[in-house]
Amino acid sequence: MTGKPLIESDRVEGTAVYDPQGNHLGSIKRLMIEKISGKVAYAVMSFGGFLGMGEDEHTIPWSKLDYDTS
Repeated sequence: MTGKPLIESDRVEGTAVYDPQGNHLGSIKRLMIEKISGKVAYAVMSFGGFLGMGEDEHTIPWSKLDYDTS
């Protein structure tokens, strides 16, 4: 991991997500945090829709996201 070891949730929510080819997939809607360990378990992503309507939501394990914390 590069950069800081922690990141604020408001910097993650709304972040655009791209596939390895650079195609826009959706954005991070919220993070789900394990109560006991305090670790992020997964991100809820929103796909499609327009102005917040008609969006689909799917969960992605946090460990599967490649992110930049700088």
